[in-house]
Amino acid sequence: FLHRTSENEVPEEEGPEQHLHLKITDSGYDVFTPTRGVSFDYRYGPSVMLHDDGSMDAWFAIPADGVHEMDWVTYRHSDDSGKTWSDEKVVISPTPGSKDELSICDPDVFYYDGYYYLGYTSTMDITKQGLCNSFYLARSPQPDGPFEKWDGAGWGGDPEPVIYYDGVWNGWGVGEPGFVLKDDTLYIYVTDDAYTYAYDRLRTTEVYKADILEPDWPARLSFAGYAIDRSDTDTHTADATDTDKDAGITDATGTDAGTETDIDTDKDSVSPDDYVYCDCDSWDVAYVEEAEKFIAVCTNRRFTDDSCILYYESDDGIYFERVSELNTNVICGCHNCCIMSDESGHIKAGDPVMIGYSYAGAGNSEWGTWATRFAPGEIELTDTVDRSEDKAENLKKAIEYKSPTTAPYPIIVTGEELSCYATTGSSTFNLAFRWIDENKNRHGIKSSDIEFTDYDSQIISEKDGLVSPSSPGKTHIDIHYKNLSRKLCLYVLPADTTAGGRSISDITDLFSPADSYTLSISLPYATQIRPLVTFRDYSFAELSLEDIVSYGLSFTSSDTSVCEAGPDGMLIPLSAGDADIVVSCGEGLSYRVPVHVVE
Repeated sequence: FLHRTSENEVPEEEGPEQHLHLKITDSGYDVFTPTRGVSFDYRYGPSVMLHDDGSMDAWFAIPADGVHEMDWVTYRHSDDSGKTWSDEKVVISPTPGSKDELSICDPDVFYYDGYYYLGYTSTMDITKQGLCNSFYLARSPQPDGPFEKWDGAGWGGDPEPVIYYDGVWNGWGVGEPGFVLKDDTLYIYVTDDAYTYAYDRLRTTEVYKADILEPDWPARLSFAGYAIDRSDTDTHTADATDTDKDAGITDATGTDAGTETDIDTDKDSVSPDDYVYCDCDSWDVAYVEEAEKFIAVCTNRRFTDDSCILYYESDDGIYFERVSELNTNVICGCHNCCIMSDESGHIKAGDPVMIGYSYAGAGNSEWGTWATRFAPGEIELTDTVDRSEDKAENLKKAIEYKSPTTAPYPIIVTGEELSCYATTGSSTFNLAFRWIDENKNRHGIKSSDIEFTDYDSQIISEKDGLVSPSSPGKTHIDIHYKNLSRKLCLYVLPADTTAGGRSISDITDLFSPADSYTLSISLPYATQIRPLVTFRDYSFAELSLEDIVSYGLSFTSSDTSVCEAGPDGMLIPLSAGDADIVVSCGEGLSYRVPVHVVE
């Protein structure tokens, strides 16, 4: 794999800097193929963990019910080094009535001190269908759950973002996490997309660190730097290794990204120094122990016939440089890849190397119908950067669709409705339960076959499969069927209250999604306040631009020489200092949030 001197050998004089050389040695096999005739059928963004005994765990993002939720995360296990895999099951799903209620996708997992930690992407913005994402975290003693979510102070309450996206309303947001644990320091890699006042899309991969020994480490992340700028747009200039988040960015070659150039996405016409990164997607990162280097993989020109896998290397885990594309043995239309690593995100001496990725394949233009493939690889050390793969050709191979399974099995238990209402004085909630199979078919379940746990007995009661309202309020309830479980949200309303009211008179609370905002005068990052509200029926929402206008919200700065606030909640930094922004809605509803402006 990689050669190092033994303890008895005399070390040689230090030679030239060496570089990682990753190659895919075989086209591999499909761990998932979509079912013929089923739309939106995928298992994308895999995360694969290798254990010392050769067994493997894998997690994937899969399409949810398509009505209430967009994505779930499923799990599979292999005891024979990936030759065969267990049936899948959904191990974590959104929590209705919470900040992650729309989606859970882009999983990455590491293991530490008795827990599997699963990072994921979610959004509160239902009007934009997948924008304004934030990074969330959950943990479980078992790889297949159940998982308890980080609630901002501990584990198990309503989920709160670990990193909240406070950028412009039409930005993708923050998410697609990756983890490496090294020497009690957790390196966290996230996509952040929205770095521009002009609202065009500037994409970076940010690096955060945490001391894993701190019990509340998710609340103590420190920004470490920009691993990459993959926007290929005009940006401010600075060193990408600068750990001050208020500095600018360099591009992936380490050169100044402040010169605007014409972008040609034809790889055959681009020299290495002009490499185009704008179609790169989520990163997966591992630490190669023998080489003492970090390796990162992603895809570029994603979904296209000219797509590739792209890899980078780093000595410090913060600043990465591009090494090369991978085209040989990679199927066209690839996107959202991973590199298998151990429980800490390491690749140890002798460990097998495996790349996982999803792909659309040749001739497939149907969005959301993708296969997922695992392919073996090798890592070597070379004295020079080997970019011969930049000119290689990928595989023009179509997806081989499968037929529907004749013996479907349940992958998730769920409710016909995920948020259910009743009023005090009514007899029972009108609940219906289903299990969904791997072909997305729904099957009815008797209420008597469901086990109910973890609910507020002051608000509801349960007997013989019937759930009855007791007193006004909101509670989550866990439903269990066979080896599957998930949460529902139940609301008990006063007899004179109707569910669904969304007029300004129905708003009972206005509150901030962030404890504070930090703005930079020099960094091209636009910050926007998107207030949260609670309604009379106990539901909540993140306000859209249309809501801000229709509800007549106002944003007032306590010091307009430091920061101004626009009518749409956009914050405009003017000079270093501190100010408060007062957000008001109607009469009697307001909150104050601090803003810190730096150069």
